Amino acid sequence: MHLVERASRFMRVLREAPGRSPRNLHKLRAELGICPSHARRVHQESAFELLAFDPAQAKPGVDPVLLIPSLINRWYVLDLLDGHSLIQALNAEGLRVYVLAWRDAHDGMGAIPLARYVSEFMGRAVERACRDAGAAALTLLGQCLGGTLSLAYAARYPRRIARLIALTTPVDFSQESVLGTWSSREVIDVDRIAAAYPGVIPNRITYGAFPLLDPRALISRRRVLFQMIDNAEFVQLYQALELWTTDHLPVACGALIGITRGLYQENQLWRGDWIIEGHRVELEDIRCPVLNARAAHDHIVPAAASEALQHKIKHAQGFISPMGHVTLILASPLRAQTYAALAQFCQTEATP
Repeated sequence: MHLVERASRFMRVLREAPGRSPRNLHKLRAELGICPSHARRVHQESAFELLAFDPAQAKPGVDPVLLIPSLINRWYVLDLLDGHSLIQALNAEGLRVYVLAWRDAHDGMGAIPLARYVSEFMGRAVERACRDAGAAALTLLGQCLGGTLSLAYAARYPRRIARLIALTTPVDFSQESVLGTWSSREVIDVDRIAAAYPGVIPNRITYGAFPLLDPRALISRRRVLFQMIDNAEFVQLYQALELWTTDHLPVACGALIGITRGLYQENQLWRGDWIIEGHRVELEDIRCPVLNARAAHDHIVPAAASEALQHKIKHAQGFISPMGHVTLILASPLRAQTYAALAQFCQTEATP
């Protein structure tokens, strides 16, 4: 009965996650212990809010860290559970942490191009974080597509950026991948999507095929859950991660066009063709210390797409975890290696 009860609770969580109201999702997150770190709201506007996570004892003389999560996933994977939290690990090192938490897109954001997410939204978050921390500069840590945006920001607006960490970040979007194939001109016509949905793109279009990125995992994950059903910590982590993957962040039309056409179809970041406020984004312009943190078994970002960063930025350091796209910051016990590498880099001298 113990096994049946655990499995039944798990399936209830999965059924209740998609399409539920924010209040119900908040209740589910609370039940699972998601977002264990205390957040202080520094700034909010329609597109994002800036959250601060203060350490028990801040280490003097160390720059704050601003985390930029992916545009298409919710930020709390960076603070998923007690002991499985990148934010918690950085706080434990005495680092003051800020998160640019993207808010649900609304129809009024549909016309905003991806470049403005970098120049305006990220720009305000950087300035507000520096002001709140009383710091002249900060470490910018971008995860997945948040890392792509962070690279563009550091290349165009370097003044406040002391260090840059690209965590499982796609750079050369021409590299063969399932997402690249699905985003190609032969498969997707962004003009027709934009004409049909000029505001917010329906989740069935944005996320419908994501489970098929790794179809074998759909079966293997359930098998592992059955084998580990008496391990309470594993079950909690499993449920929390499954909830996060179904708690979708709405995407505005302009952002989707920028990602699909600008990054995947035209590879603008890698080619130096991305124009932000009238100037090209040149990755070679990044002069601050850079850490390229990658996952050896990343089914979202192929190795060649993230490795490419070190061809553009010769002084970039590399870190490779033997885990996957998100498990490198969540899986036990190897997540500790990632935490240590990122925390150590955040405290290095700010000279390339």
